[in-house]
Amino acid sequence: MASIVYTVILIVSFLFLMWKNDDKESYFPLKIIGYFILGSFAFNFNQISLPLGFVVYLIFFRPKLNVRVKRIATVFGFLAFIFVHWTIPYAMDEWESRPIFIEHELGSIYTMNFQKEYELVKQELKNNSLRLEDFEVDYTEDGRITDLSWQLLGKKGNSYNLYQIRYDIDKNKYQVMNSQLETWPQYNRLIDAEHFFENLNVLDIKDITHAKGDFSSYVIQSTGERINYAVENRTHVISNGEIQLLDDEQLPVEGYYISTFAMKKTGEERDDRGNITQESFEGTELSDYLFDVNFGME
Repeated sequence: MASIVYTVILIVSFLFLMWKNDDKESYFPLKIIGYFILGSFAFNFNQISLPLGFVVYLIFFRPKLNVRVKRIATVFGFLAFIFVHWTIPYAMDEWESRPIFIEHELGSIYTMNFQKEYELVKQELKNNSLRLEDFEVDYTEDGRITDLSWQLLGKKGNSYNLYQIRYDIDKNKYQVMNSQLETWPQYNRLIDAEHFFENLNVLDIKDITHAKGDFSSYVIQSTGERINYAVENRTHVISNGEIQLLDDEQLPVEGYYISTFAMKKTGEERDDRGNITQESFEGTELSDYLFDVNFGME
């Protein structure tokens, strides 16, 4: 895109200025092109493009023939620089970073197919190689979802696309924010997103929730990272679609994990009318589900 714009500006400028020569001058067409290229010459410093060529022209160049035409050629080159190095990249970044909205109504978490939810979002992103980070869903005992969000990372050449997904409960739609990053150190430790949702679907969330008892709300959470794990008395292993309790003697292990817990109310503050103004909660009844486990860690 940028090269096409540059070429078009160069050709149009050349054809326009070819007939503007006031003084006879040898190699005039080549000089016009040279001044255009000089005006468009860029110097990149810390990923910022600077119009070095145009600055050099202003300071050092004092042509004696066809001064006006050469000045115009240099200005046209500078305009090409602005379009190619500033305007077009900014416009493309704004376009790629625009929010994506996906109209969709969520049902109960107890009947939710997380793989289908992921596929719905992935179709809009048009990226088949995605890794997951920071998944969280909050819900009540009757299965009503109160918050749902996660992040997806896609690698593109030497950079990364970060997709931040959040479900808007009030408007019944997903909102996806996209940003481009130069680095993401933990990328290689993150799980393939499709594989994560496959394992999340194995969990019987209704049974897990009821086993925890009656609380204000419940949370399912995962960072998506592969970790070393050694927490006793609350660990299960997902393997081939089956769930088994992990013997504490097998710890420590390495793997991906999904944490489930309830939120217990620990305090509240009320105003003069008795209305609750602030509440505090803490996690309780924690249980973790590991998969792709590597046993025999020391």
